[in-house]
Amino acid sequence: MTNLKDRWPHLAEEDRWEDPRQRTRVVPMEVLALGFSRTGTSSMRTALQILGIAPVCHGEDIVFQTLDLEMIAQGIVAKYQPSAATCPPFGRKEFDQLLGQYRAVTDLPMSHFGPELMEAYPDAKVVLVERDIESWFKSYSETVAQIPFQRGFANWLINTLDPLTRRRRQLGDTLFRLVYRADSREGILETMRDVYREHYAAIRQAARPGQLLEYKLGSGWEPLCEFLGKPVPDVPFPRINDSAEFAEKIRLVRMHLAVGVRRRIRRLLGGFGVVVAVALAVGWRWLS
Repeated sequence: MTNLKDRWPHLAEEDRWEDPRQRTRVVPMEVLALGFSRTGTSSMRTALQILGIAPVCHGEDIVFQTLDLEMIAQGIVAKYQPSAATCPPFGRKEFDQLLGQYRAVTDLPMSHFGPELMEAYPDAKVVLVERDIESWFKSYSETVAQIPFQRGFANWLINTLDPLTRRRRQLGDTLFRLVYRADSREGILETMRDVYREHYAAIRQAARPGQLLEYKLGSGWEPLCEFLGKPVPDVPFPRINDSAEFAEKIRLVRMHLAVGVRRRIRRLLGGFGVVVAVALAVGWRWLS
């Protein structure tokens, strides 16, 4: 039976409980790939790695560390709802703390700080992948937009017992409430096209002459390598993480989390915990 550690071991890593505010930058930031999620961000991460620009921070890397999630959520509030902020808007110091070990960044949640990242790292090259909006809408609505605002007993129990899941849910709900101005999946579907257009307009407006490459999906290596000053690799341009693969990742992540929480329940509650764990398994399978 396929499990998360077999397919995507980086998604099954243990939470390091590392305070990001104690970190500093250790490598230069070279590339900001600021396209929206579901515009080939995983493929772009792999492409940059092939070109020797690594490590690359993708959403999959950063959303499995509890204290990073907590800090990012604070930054989202500081940007989009300053009246409720508990910290100043993020600048170079905060981005170095969150991203100091990375040479490049792509995907959410960091792409929602696009103009701020460009100001913090003025020497970094900016790559913007824009997908046909209706094609993007279909992909996003069937994948990322399905994740937030999940309710029910199984979700409540896991959020209560697992700090990482709770922080991830809090960040997701904060993102969609403030960035998408929505508090339901239906609301996301109503606003997401406008949010998409606003995002790309903001990146283009913030870009300095020569800083931005508008990369078209399917263009291959040549425009990217020319922009970054890298030789063209003798391998096909990567294409990964389509909608089916994304759905499989989410399914296996849920199973992985549920196993950990069931173990925690049994340790905490003894025999009664077995009953609760079985109920959790049934509820989680139904939700998946």
